[in-house]
Amino acid sequence: MRLASVLMASLLVLLALPAQAQDMQGPSWEMGWVSDVDPKFIVDLEEDWDVTGELVVYVSNDGPAELSLALDYDYDEDGPFVLDGPDSISVSGNTNDTFTISISGGTAEEVRAFSPSSKLNLKIIGEEKVGESTLRTQEIDADLAVPRMFRLIPNLVPPTDDLFAGSWVEMTLEISNMGNTQDAVVQAKATIRSCPHLSVSGLEQLDDLVVQVSPSSGEGKASVVLRLEASSSHQERTCEVSIAVESEGDNTQRSSTIDADVKAPKAAEDASEEEDQQTSSSNDVGDMPWVGAHEVLLAVLIGALLIRRPE
Repeated sequence: MRLASVLMASLLVLLALPAQAQDMQGPSWEMGWVSDVDPKFIVDLEEDWDVTGELVVYVSNDGPAELSLALDYDYDEDGPFVLDGPDSISVSGNTNDTFTISISGGTAEEVRAFSPSSKLNLKIIGEEKVGESTLRTQEIDADLAVPRMFRLIPNLVPPTDDLFAGSWVEMTLEISNMGNTQDAVVQAKATIRSCPHLSVSGLEQLDDLVVQVSPSSGEGKASVVLRLEASSSHQERTCEVSIAVESEGDNTQRSSTIDADVKAPKAAEDASEEEDQQTSSSNDVGDMPWVGAHEVLLAVLIGALLIRRPE
């Protein structure tokens, strides 16, 4: 009987050991994402390359006592993002709570240089500590990325030669890709104000023209040479010429405008100068003494009478 009692007591002790060990570890808790980070979290990006975003994390405390966690953030600080979150969080027993990590960006050059196909991994580590000892640790992670930004900027360079009616001159259209990903021109369109007899040719070169990302130094522009053509009936005046290009990436049209002077044709100027010279010569002849027909006839008759007079 005594032996059975001893065995029963030993069995009860053995059964109680796992529960005691579990109690020493403390009640369970869980940390996870509220924000949608699958497959990655894409920040908001303004046209001036200003980055904004918020990541929300929940902590579920299933125990009766308050839970205190120390929080640590592991990510590449040389990347384009700056993260700001709390160092710790306390969650009451049998409740859930959340904390927020705000995301901002570095310089505009750093953010623009970060390709949309790249990603930065963020790891959040939560540590439940008792004194200096860590009782339990959990970690979650997510990939951060930037959206694709499309911005084709045309720049129409004015022609260096004079444009005369009935002739043409060349002008250059430069296109910079100030976005963060490759883009292309869908189509280009010319608009000319005040000059119906002026036209632009060569725009078909821009159809489906691929433009790589231009560095911040301003190099790497795509360029095409266009013709500005004035008909022979064009009057002498200043014309407004605009070229608009449509981006394949965001279907946005952006344009560049110049003023172009059309001059009278050279042939007309030369003819005008020649006419002036002829008029001047005629005026010079008019200043010379002029002998009329009557005076000539009178002189002939006098001469005949002198010849017939008898000696």
